[in-house]
Amino acid sequence: MASGYDGADYDHPAWRRPAPRARAITMSLYSWREPSLVFILSMIAAAPFILAALLSPALLSLAPTVNVIAPIADARAIVSGAADINSASSPFYLALLMAGDLFFDTPGQVHLAAKAFAATLVASPLAYFAAARFPAAQAVLMTAGLAAFVAAPFAGPLEISLAFFAALAVTLICAPADESASRARLEGFIAGIMLFALWISHPIFALLGFLALSACPFLTGKRGLDRYVVALAASVLLALCAEMFAPGLNIARAEAASGALTGAVAVAQAGSVWGLAGVAASTAIVLFASAVFGGREHAKGWLAASIFLVISLVAVRIAGAQGAPLFALAAAIAAFSVSSPFYDGVFRFHDRASVAIAGSVAALTLFWTAAIIAQSAGQFALQFKTATTAQADVRAAFGLVQPGGPTIARWIEEGRFSTPEARDLFSLAPVDQSAILLEAADRARALTREGYDVAFLTGADTACVIANSRACSADGPAAAKGANIVFVPRLDLDEATAKAKGRSEAMLYTEFKMAERTALWDVWVRRGVKPPAGMIGASLP
Repeated sequence: MASGYDGADYDHPAWRRPAPRARAITMSLYSWREPSLVFILSMIAAAPFILAALLSPALLSLAPTVNVIAPIADARAIVSGAADINSASSPFYLALLMAGDLFFDTPGQVHLAAKAFAATLVASPLAYFAAARFPAAQAVLMTAGLAAFVAAPFAGPLEISLAFFAALAVTLICAPADESASRARLEGFIAGIMLFALWISHPIFALLGFLALSACPFLTGKRGLDRYVVALAASVLLALCAEMFAPGLNIARAEAASGALTGAVAVAQAGSVWGLAGVAASTAIVLFASAVFGGREHAKGWLAASIFLVISLVAVRIAGAQGAPLFALAAAIAAFSVSSPFYDGVFRFHDRASVAIAGSVAALTLFWTAAIIAQSAGQFALQFKTATTAQADVRAAFGLVQPGGPTIARWIEEGRFSTPEARDLFSLAPVDQSAILLEAADRARALTREGYDVAFLTGADTACVIANSRACSADGPAAAKGANIVFVPRLDLDEATAKAKGRSEAMLYTEFKMAERTALWDVWVRRGVKPPAGMIGASLP
């Protein structure tokens, strides 16, 4: 073939020919719009998920009921001064619960409001950052995706922290199309606020945030140093202000970060490898194609995305979070950022090969970003479906809907399990805990109306949330010390409840006397306090 080739008798190979229709489709994926318009469209796309969380009648939860109630009791204890905010694992999440507690009463609705507030706080800066860094389609989908990820029924403090870090990474490791000094300083100020939020939210993601901040001057263009200085100054200023209101907070957060790095790797909630196989393989393809097409000239795109993904995945594995949004973000940086090499193939030297690669990586990135939205939408659909069949009394009292029906709680009441050893063979389902707590809550409200101070001997002061209208104590044992009547669960609802019962055993036998025993609860009355009529001796063996 080479011997007869003179350069004149051969056309270009087929893959070098233009592809106008494919190019037009691909250009639509890479099209930019005015930042203000993209911001508005992004917030409109995020709004349904924010409203779905805020207006949902009940929270779908697979967590133990006491785990849903306990953070609200802790938040109220901090407000009342009974607990120290420095000892909280996530002061930021407790602040969100405090905000939700202003508008709703039931635990499930308080959590839903906290999710809605968190989704708003994530979507607003992300929409502003992404409008100047990504084409319109990706900016809108990414904003809606992270808002849905945070507001979804099964999301919690880890998901909120991860979403904040992802939004922060957009501005700290991705260069914008707008290089004005005013925008850079405003972005730096917003980034500083988000850094502080991460600092008081989760130590692992806070360290990741400051690591991304250190890369900001080198990756975000000629105004990168402006962003760095303003963000660092804002975060330090907020930390100093927080120290004035809560002395010792920053030392406590530094100790939490040190403990998180030296502690064991938490893998319980990290998700299976196969669950992330699709998005991981697609992201690897996008990064590989970007590296081959871009070379050294576009290393700030594909190399920064690759390093970001590796480091953040290690940290996410330690924290025990779900890393799907990080894959989508890394692919977006490689495929859509201003450092992406694919613009050349679409808007300049367009042939079939370059258009095909650019369209493929764009479609993969958009697909997995949309998949996050679809997954969260599925959770909302499941929440609605479960609410139609859930127990009405639990939904009204706790604002919770939980799949399944009462099992262990009902069997114990029916006398099927007469010994603790038999009960230990089965674990309590969330719906069991709801049934157990609801029984005690109904009786505790009646006793409160009669003038008694009632406490539940659980890990947190759950009685103040679901039974009593009073300031919360630091924990269940502290509430029991100031109560007239104490409900002690005969089953260990969780590990914290077991520890609380062990700590308070001596106090119960010296300061209280058992007045009643049911299948699920022991009721103790303080010595010297006149018990309610008909309680003493009821159901006692």
